[in-house]
Amino acid sequence: MHGMRLLAALSIACAARAASAQRAISVDVQGVPFDARELTEALRVRLAPDGAPVHVRVTAGANGVHIEAHGEARDLDLRGLSGPAAARLVALATDDLTLDDLVAVPAPVPRPERTLALLGTAASWPGTLGIGSAELTIPVGSAFAAITAGGGELVTGRLALYSGTVRAEVGVRRGWLDVRAGAVAEPVVVTTGQGDTAVVAGAGASVRARIPVADGVHAIVAVGIDAFATRTEYVEAGMAVVATPWWAGWLGLGVEVAL
Repeated sequence: MHGMRLLAALSIACAARAASAQRAISVDVQGVPFDARELTEALRVRLAPDGAPVHVRVTAGANGVHIEAHGEARDLDLRGLSGPAAARLVALATDDLTLDDLVAVPAPVPRPERTLALLGTAASWPGTLGIGSAELTIPVGSAFAAITAGGGELVTGRLALYSGTVRAEVGVRRGWLDVRAGAVAEPVVVTTGQGDTAVVAGAGASVRARIPVADGVHAIVAVGIDAFATRTEYVEAGMAVVATPWWAGWLGLGVEVAL
């Protein structure tokens, strides 16, 4: 028996503590089709649980009710509603009178969007390797995946060398900055002398700035580095002329549009 009394006392104390922790809401209603309790419950749902006490006075008006709160006032047509439905409508109508007290709704976390980009890059091979490529970016949760394909040629140097490029990357976006990493493969075709074909492959990482220029359109400035696991050397007249690099830095410029 004593245990049950103690449990009951603890329950009452906890309930009293929870009630005392609730924000003070004072309601004065006169001549309206709902009672103070109904309006208090409707207001408590819409107001932040912490903050200064709130006082709302609602009286009958010519075409509905007259609402006063925070030194402001407005008239509202109840459209024939009564009881809890009318109280909820009044609570909704007081929003513009108690804007500072509304329950804060967390802003949605920005997510990457599906985009298509055209990019021109210059890489530091033995000479300058110029590449033009197209890139599709697909959101994956809060990150994204990107597929890039393109091709170009060695614009400076002794070899007539043409190269394609294929990239598969994952990345994260933080405002205007993208950080990404993934695999890269570059098929190489040399037409100097007897010619040759090869594929150099490895991994790469890059960062890029996305600069807004119009709605859904960004200018792209990118910088990255590729490290290759394979390497091919080209020889002319018994002497090494050029070799594909073990690693290469690159700079890119382009434009991106949202799909």
